[in-house]
Amino acid sequence: MSESLESSSIHPKIPIILASGSESRKQMLLEAGIIFEVIVSDTDEDKIKSQINSLPFEVQVIHLAKAKAVAVSKTYPDKIVIGGDQMCVLDGKLLHKPGSKEKAIKSLRLLANQKHYQYSGVSIFKEGECIWEYSETVELKMHDLSEGEIKNYVEMENPINAAGSYKFESLGCHLFSYVNGSSHTVRGMPLIPLLNALRDLDVIGLE
Repeated sequence: MSESLESSSIHPKIPIILASGSESRKQMLLEAGIIFEVIVSDTDEDKIKSQINSLPFEVQVIHLAKAKAVAVSKTYPDKIVIGGDQMCVLDGKLLHKPGSKEKAIKSLRLLANQKHYQYSGVSIFKEGECIWEYSETVELKMHDLSEGEIKNYVEMENPINAAGSYKFESLGCHLFSYVNGSSHTVRGMPLIPLLNALRDLDVIGLE
């Protein structure tokens, strides 16, 4: 098993740290075969959000992604540090992670049969400096979900820590009538632009 995993993994030329506790971001990097470690930043996100909430959402996610990465990069300056952030927005208002099943149900009631947006930002740091940043937006629309569908979904998936109260990488994909954009971005990280940046920076490659 270990030999199989090793042969299908990409060893970065510079060690990579993911400065995020997001299981979805971690899973995407694993799916891409990247070898990395996770060191979660202790950044006070709520404080930063209160300082930047007048900015466009696509700018806010970059600010937060960079704040997470820089804190870790200063401690590990010789490594590549990736920071990411995501915001779910309905009618110009941020939908926070629900934190409970009751709030998740309430959020999904608001989203049912409505268009909303997922904003995702990612940054790369080395030696405490940002060497790349990127943000992407996806437009989505949910089905006109019944109360039963909403409650059953929340009970099955328990999406209390998910932006938008759904996990698109699993059962959450059944909630949508259309998605205009990358599924990676909906999951919380624009993966292909990130991989391209790591390749351009000569951090990863297939040789």
